[in-house]
Amino acid sequence: MRSGVICDPNVARGLGMESLGFQGEHTGSVLCVDVSEEVIVSGGENGDLCLWNLEGKLLNKYREEGTDCTSVLLSLVKKDVVYAAFNDVLKVFNRGDMSTPTDTFTYNSDEINQIAVDEKEKYLAASDDAGEIRVIDLTEKKLFKTLKNKHTNICSSVCFRPLKPWELFTGGLDSKVIHWDFSRHKCLNMFDMNELNNPFETPDSYMVSPPFVHHLAASPNGKYLVAALENGLIAVFDSTRKHLRELFSLHTHTQGVSQVHFLSDDKFVSGGNDCCIALWDLSKSQDHPDLVLPANAHAANGTSNGISSAPDPLETKNQTMTDVCLVTKIEHTGKINWMKPFHQEQWKIIIADESNKLSIKAIDV
Repeated sequence: MRSGVICDPNVARGLGMESLGFQGEHTGSVLCVDVSEEVIVSGGENGDLCLWNLEGKLLNKYREEGTDCTSVLLSLVKKDVVYAAFNDVLKVFNRGDMSTPTDTFTYNSDEINQIAVDEKEKYLAASDDAGEIRVIDLTEKKLFKTLKNKHTNICSSVCFRPLKPWELFTGGLDSKVIHWDFSRHKCLNMFDMNELNNPFETPDSYMVSPPFVHHLAASPNGKYLVAALENGLIAVFDSTRKHLRELFSLHTHTQGVSQVHFLSDDKFVSGGNDCCIALWDLSKSQDHPDLVLPANAHAANGTSNGISSAPDPLETKNQTMTDVCLVTKIEHTGKINWMKPFHQEQWKIIIADESNKLSIKAIDV
């Protein structure tokens, strides 16, 4: 899943590379990373889990032999807590002493791809290769719900819906984005990425780069949901109402998009297998309502409303919206497995790639 051409350096600007520490501790590729105001946590192949300060000095380390650490998360509510997934097991650590986990949850039946917590950090959701999502009650330390029978392939990403405490979004390698009420195990909304408007599609596009969903991100104010797709597109949805609505797609990555993360309510970054990172500003789309898809261009729940969604081949609406919203595009040295933006005097991005070390890039926002 973590699947390069190098970006044209002429499009790169506002970029600084920090050559700090972050070396000599991971024994294989770094697969995932998270950052808070004080520390960075990274997980990788061979079961390595590392805790660093922002200068790249190792603070603590744990290794789970015979497995990989596939997703990590730093608690924002309980400052000393680290969550980490090892194959199908979720472990909770105290970052002051990571020699042994404080809690272990074994509810998932297959490899966990991403973990996420809600805003109050009462619930943690873990999406896995079986296409299922286990929601754990962290207060009661027990399984709350199992969401299944909707994804028909690997569930690669999960994120809670901001300001809606019982809702979350999931994406998978069945090319579906699903909107859940997890309190009732109810599918509220479902989109098939194969049905999205794609003016870049060719007859063999699906075989070469199907629109698998690799990652999802919701804006802090709940206005947008963006989906990183294997075909190089970023699908942008309006999530202000009960049902998602497709707005437009952005296209600048030449290979699969692996990561999307919001910096603010309107700005987000994307990273891909083309070794590139792009910064986007969705507020600029508000000045071009003619480029936003009409409300009836697509129906939810994987159904068609009878209105053709095929774009006029002479039009380049999505490309124009890309030109409108793209702020800058910068290059990296490898395919991006995971990344996370953070603010330290300026905006920076911590990046995990196919190497065994982390890197930090500064970006001019």
